[in-house]
Amino acid sequence: MKNNKKPTYSIQSFHFENFKGIMKTEVNNLPADAPWILLTGENGYGKTSVLQAIACSLVGSYKEKHIHEYFIETIKRVSVKTIIYNSGIYKLENKTINDKFRHPLVHSFVRRNNKEKISSVACYGSSRLDTYTESSIENIRQSKIKNLFDTTSLLENIEYQLTRWYAKKSNKDFNEKYQKTKQLLVDILQIKDIQIDFKTDKVTYIEQDANGDAYEELPLHQLASGYRSLIAMVGDMILKLFRTQPEILDPKELEGIVIIDELDLHFHPKWQKRLPQILTKHFPKIQFIASTHSPIPFLGAPKGSVFLTVNRSKEAGITVERIKHLEEEIHKLTPNLLLDSPIFGYADLFSNRFRTNHKIQTEDTAKEVEFNRQLEQSFLKELPNDKQNQLRKLLKKK
Repeated sequence: MKNNKKPTYSIQSFHFENFKGIMKTEVNNLPADAPWILLTGENGYGKTSVLQAIACSLVGSYKEKHIHEYFIETIKRVSVKTIIYNSGIYKLENKTINDKFRHPLVHSFVRRNNKEKISSVACYGSSRLDTYTESSIENIRQSKIKNLFDTTSLLENIEYQLTRWYAKKSNKDFNEKYQKTKQLLVDILQIKDIQIDFKTDKVTYIEQDANGDAYEELPLHQLASGYRSLIAMVGDMILKLFRTQPEILDPKELEGIVIIDELDLHFHPKWQKRLPQILTKHFPKIQFIASTHSPIPFLGAPKGSVFLTVNRSKEAGITVERIKHLEEEIHKLTPNLLLDSPIFGYADLFSNRFRTNHKIQTEDTAKEVEFNRQLEQSFLKELPNDKQNQLRKLLKKK
């Protein structure tokens, strides 16, 4: 995918010590303009802990009440630093001096470009379907990273804000935000349209088939969970980043770092592959950092993306390793080869019903399988019956 714009901020290296299950791990020399950093690892290996460590160091503040409550009993000594690129380099360092102060981190910042933290950050845990209702809109100004720690937390409601912008569309700025955000959501969801009834503030979505023909209008709660999670997450992200960049009216111009746990959740493989491409296309100035259990998002990762694998052992704790050669070879790998690679390490690719004396399909596509099947049938028809039976037995065990 050709993209002239690059992320404004990107992580170049990180070093974590004594954070939850992380004893000590670091990754250095990451490309300054990587659009995506994708992590994978088995359940319980610590992917979420790595994302949380990155989030805490980016925000640069441990004063958020929910983080304090989550870790005050577990953190004893922490050193977390993240180097960020933004037309230069600056470093964030967080160090615990003594946990008797009942405050996990005391901060020391090495400043470049007069910055001490990244304000344009949004983070999402594995549950991201539920948003605030209109009646609770006063509570939306929560931490940028809360949902990554507390998946029961609600996200900001883009529908509510769209209706507010629509109601004020006589104002040029509000009208531009409304038009640009609505069209961006239509493009990301690949639907026909989004309709807003000004009198009732009712928002409906019009899906379409492969030919572009419209289905009936549906409210958010009747959409598939994949659509709902994407609307909730992208909507929340837009609103959070708009707030830190009030001069911007087009969401495509927003910049920052967005962290997503379990990117593949709720999505069909086609959408798993599309997501990295779609999000980078519509948010080219944002770096996305995401974990996944699926090999498919790796196949859709834009050029220049970084692949990390998370491991865990009793001796070393949680560790992170970059798989650089896969970044260079991903364009020629199939899902099976990716699953069998070091980043997933899943060698048992056969069905539980597979028998060792029978053949396995090794074609690259289902079309090739069907072509070969028809070729075999055509060839068998030319043989006498006894020869057909003999050849069928051989082909079955091939």
